[in-house]
Amino acid sequence: MNRIELKNNEIVFNDLVDGIEVKSSKNLVSTFKIIFNISTDLEIYFDTDIDTKLSIEYVFTKGVKVNLFEIRKGLKTKVQYKYVLNEDAKLYLYRLNNSEFMRELDFVSLKGENATIDFNLKALSTNPEKYDIYISHENKSTTSIINNTGIALKEDIIFNVTGEVLKGNSGSYLDQNNQIVTFGNNKCQINPNLLVDEFDVVANHNALIGELDKDALFYLMSRGINENEAIKLLCQGLILSNLKENYDEKQILEIINEYWG
Repeated sequence: MNRIELKNNEIVFNDLVDGIEVKSSKNLVSTFKIIFNISTDLEIYFDTDIDTKLSIEYVFTKGVKVNLFEIRKGLKTKVQYKYVLNEDAKLYLYRLNNSEFMRELDFVSLKGENATIDFNLKALSTNPEKYDIYISHENKSTTSIINNTGIALKEDIIFNVTGEVLKGNSGSYLDQNNQIVTFGNNKCQINPNLLVDEFDVVANHNALIGELDKDALFYLMSRGINENEAIKLLCQGLILSNLKENYDEKQILEIINEYWG
């Protein structure tokens, strides 16, 4: 498995096959550009004990199929992502954010015909977090499937999700699914937007904010599982949903255990 580890904005481990290019620079913001010229999998692990500002661009050349798995943990993080998908490129992304404070901007450019993104974001938070996700369908028959799940343990999570289809880009498909589970009196927000300037398009969105399913919680406890373990199992199910089978769940479960033991 291709793997990159970043510590405090610096690459500390890089094990990549030929066909993946990594370019980096550092000024006020650490900048990384990763170009995929082959179909492959990539794992990236972010860890920081300082305040972090990052700009990351992913470029997917014609016809590549990439599975991208990210885990982020540490202190205050501000990150800007850009994804450029060319003709017939397909990206599956799973990201788990567990930073103490998070501001994230994602801009997706479905530049080539038949470009597809399957975007799965999991946010496990104890402090305020805000995510702005913008998907631009810039060619025909492009597809975006967006699944965002937030677990707000103490403070608020905000999801701003916008999908745009420019005129003439027929046959495009947009699907947004956003959910935030709240603990306490969180004032979380989901703001879904669909900006469609083309008739031949399928566009859907749904949004859900609320506590854990009380019926599911009651069912687990009626089977002899204590409340803490039942909450853990339900949250674990939300975080692991949409994760491809070829990824190791170990590090995800370790993060979950930090909260529920």
